Amino acid sequence: MGEVAAVYKIMLDMEKKEHIKDILKEIGAREIQEEPIGFGITALKVIFILEDSSGNTEELEKKINKIEGINSVQVEGVSLV
Repeated sequence: MGEVAAVYKIMLDMEKKEHIKDILKEIGAREIQEEPIGFGITALKVIFILEDSSGNTEELEKKINKIEGINSVQVEGVSLV
């Protein structure tokens, strides 16, 4: 079975940004980029590499949503690696 790269756009509480980044790294984030939205708001674009099996992206999305300070999670794309 192969691997997929899943890209998520995460809106968050800016006061907890560094703490959230640390937790995302702990759960397997390969790359985290900050994306300015406007008016001082920044989103995180986060890339995870996952096994290509059914349900992995949904499980990860649930884990991300449970992190304190996360306002929303949106899948931007999933691609075979």
